Order: sequence, then C-alpha cells, then structure tokens
Amino acid sequence: MAELATRKLDRLGWTSCVVAADEFAIAAALKLASRNRNAVRGLALGHACLTFSPDAEPPAVNAEVRAAFDQVAKFDDRTFMRHLTQVTQGHYGDDLADRMLERIPSGVAQAYLRESVADPGDWIGGALRDLGKPLLRAAHDPCLMFTKEGYQAAVAAFPGSMQVSCREKPTVSTTFAEALREFCRG
Repeated sequence: MAELATRKLDRLGWTSCVVAADEFAIAAALKLASRNRNAVRGLALGHACLTFSPDAEPPAVNAEVRAAFDQVAKFDDRTFMRHLTQVTQGHYGDDLADRMLERIPSGVAQAYLRESVADPGDWIGGALRDLGKPLLRAAHDPCLMFTKEGYQAAVAAFPGSMQVSCREKPTVSTTFAEALREFCRG
C-alpha cells in the first residue's frame, strides 16, 4: 500500500500532503511517511495506537475481536463481508458491505486483513517518534477492536497532538473529517 501511494504521489506531482489512515492502515501510512519525509507534513490517524498487539501494556487491541477477524479472513468474499457486518456489530453495515463487494477485487480484503492481523505493529510508536510529524489522533468510541487504553497510551506518548473522539469509525465520521480539515489548515 505504501509503495502504491508513493507512486501515486509521484504521478500527481504532489510535494506536500497530510496522510490520513484508519485502523490497521496506520502501518501503511507510517511506511508512506517514512519514504516521503519531505512531502508528508503530518499524519491523521483513526484508531490511534502505538502498536497492534493485544499483548502490549496496555493492550492496544482486543484479543478476542482480533481473533474473530482472523477467522473471518478465511472466508470467500460474500461470506467475509456478511460476517464482517456481524463481527463489527453494525459498524460495517450491509450497505457498506455491498459497496465493498462491488469495489474490492476478490480476495483482496481478506488478504489485507490477514496481513494486518499478523503484524503486531510493535514498531509503530518508534516510527512515529522517528518521523516527528504533527499528529491528529482520533478515537472511535465505542470500538470493539481498538482499546481506550491503547489510545490513551498513544496520546500520552505524543501530548502535543491534536485529538478528536468519534462516535462512528473515523473513516466515515463527519467529526473526523472536520478535525482533519482543521488539522490541515494548521
């Protein structure tokens, strides 16, 4: 994903941007930012965390929910999407699942999820410190996967970062969109 995004930046001729990512895409966003340090002016991260590990102290993700996602990643496309709506208790609704089925090539979502769940992300906190970029951190409250404690640890590690709390997933939240606009203006 970071390689594709780097090529897209080059193709568009962008010399400055803010990278926004949510959930496990934080890993790709950090890899993109590290490869394009001069162009990336800041990072806006939904479900902000320092790791993806349920074994971290404090745990960044819920171990049981993570295991459930790992299981649904083994299904065919339609079954995967329908189970995704159940595992997320409606955060991924039927309409979103239908749109994803139309737009995402067969097997790609499951492969992405398997890779994401396999990465404990123990390097995330260090990568954020190394980049030293301005941060917008978004919490999804309530969230089944990412923990409040993991978010609070990320905020404590970077106390100067802008923060926002979203009732919906940040990727579909107007609250996050408004905060992102403000962050970019800053």
